[in-house]
This record gives sequence, structure tokens and C-alpha cells, in this order.
Amino acid sequence: MLSRHAEAFFWLSRNVERAETVARVLDVTYTRSMDQYAGGTWAERSWRTAIAIATFTHPAAVRLGTRAATDALARCVFDAENPSSIVSCIGTARGNAIGLRSELSTEVWEHINELYLDVRAESADSIREGSPSRFLRRVRDRCQAIAGVSAATLLREDGWYFMQLGRFLERGSLEARILSTAESLDDPWPEWQRMLEMSSASFPFAQAATHLQSARDATAFLVFNATFPRSLAFCANEVEAALHRISGSPGGSYGDDAEKQAGRLCASLNFANADDLVAEGLHPFVRRILTTIESLIAAIQSVYFPRVPVVAPALLHSDALAG
Repeated sequence: MLSRHAEAFFWLSRNVERAETVARVLDVTYTRSMDQYAGGTWAERSWRTAIAIATFTHPAAVRLGTRAATDALARCVFDAENPSSIVSCIGTARGNAIGLRSELSTEVWEHINELYLDVRAESADSIREGSPSRFLRRVRDRCQAIAGVSAATLLREDGWYFMQLGRFLERGSLEARILSTAESLDDPWPEWQRMLEMSSASFPFAQAATHLQSARDATAFLVFNATFPRSLAFCANEVEAALHRISGSPGGSYGDDAEKQAGRLCASLNFANADDLVAEGLHPFVRRILTTIESLIAAIQSVYFPRVPVVAPALLHSDALAG
């Protein structure tokens, strides 16, 4: 596969995944701000956290205006200058899809294009006048539909595996960033319930429960559960599997630096547990995982999407004279 096509598949799925997560995080925050978090420091903290996740910043660096919800929607949904806003992500995904038009099924292209047109038809004012939650859930559902239609209609060839690679790298990175916004494992349970909701994990976590659950159990579920498709461990294992599918190298080994970094990430999650996380501390653990993910992304860029400079041929003396 051409490197530019592989990179387009990779970034298409990363941006769809990011738009879906940002929509879900904002929807959970908006919905909760209408009930027990209405007003006060809890609401402010919730919006600060949501903006930090959606803009890849630290919650302490987020500055809120007098209308936190309005500010968050403007910044995280419609701000074209923010590369992680929903408008930017969907626009970038569509741009990549245009370059891949001959490689995508008609159904995948139609879903991406319809989502793009839908988002472009709205504005911060229009969704405030209607229902922000309804709009955000529509974006979330359409992003999930793109993933579902892709799974149902694309051949299991390199393009698909680059999509898987981008999707689970982005999902794992965003899940780590969600966890990084927790102040500590001693946060009150409503805060951890909100974290579970932002990760679509409330029902799976309750289903897996064998006893009265604590914040430590919630964290361990989001990090280590091998069967929950948004846990860090699940995402890491899917990334490693996609890399081996692309290269054809056997599992349990590595043929390049990307596979080496992926194996390191999997080992740090598959051979650890809640006790290790508590001993290291939530924030140091998450920072280490994020650093490994960033190294892995850089390795993938180097191995599969190298930026090869175009070198002009040397100008010979005779050429100069002829000119």
C-alpha cells in the first residue's frame, strides 16, 4: 500500500475516534451539569476536566468564562483553530476520505460525508437553542456508525489494519487522558462514576462487579480489563495485533521499532495489576503510559509514514554556464 494511503487511513480513523470521544465527554458533562452538579465548584471542575480532555491540556490550565457550558461548546465543538474540536476532526477525517475515495466503500464515504454536512450546518447558537445533548449524541452515534460500517464493508487488508491501528491508538491515548484528569484515587464516588460514563463503561463495570465497587476497582477496570474495548490494555493489544498484521511478523517478536514500542506498551499493561498502579501512583502511571504511546506514534510515523525530503540534483558547473 502507498504510504500516503496508509497514513490517510490511519488519520481518518484517529479523527473519527477523537470526535466521538469529545462528543461523549461533553455530553456526559452537560447532562450531569443539569442535575447534582448544577452550579458550584463541582460544575466548574466538570467543565474544566471536559475541556482539558478535548483540548489536550491540563485541567489547571483551563480558563473558564462566566458561562462554562457555552464556552466549552464553542471551544470543543466549533472552534476551527482547535485541531481536536469536533468540527476540525470531522473536517480532517473527510479530507482523508476524499483522498481514499477509491479505497472506501460507498457506505463508509456516505456516512462520513453526511456527518460532515450535518456538523457544518450547525453552530454554537443553534445547538444551544435546541438541545446540546441531542446534537452531541447524534455526533457520537454517527461516529460509531462509521466504525460499524467500516467493519462490515471493508476488506481485511492493509487499509483496514491501518484504520484499526489509528482507532485504538487514539482510543487508548484519550482513555489515558481521561484518567489523568482524576485528582486521585480518593476522589468521591460520583467523580469516578462520571469517569466511567465518559468511557462508556458504567454498564460493563457494573456487569463485571462481584462486590461493592470502589474507585480503585473502577481505575483497574479502565486500565487492565482485557475484555472491555476501551480499556488501556485492550487498546494496546489491538494496536500490537494490527502492527503484526501489517508487517506479517509473528507475534511475540518484533521486526521494527514500532512493534518493539507496542510490545513494551502491552507488557506494561498485561503484566501489571491494581496493586502496581496504587504503588506507583495514578498520575505517574498514566504519564508513563502516555509517554510510551507518544513514542509508539513517533515510531509508526518513522516506519510507515517517513517524511523523505526531495533532494535537488547537484548543479554542475557546465549547467551553470549553460544557464
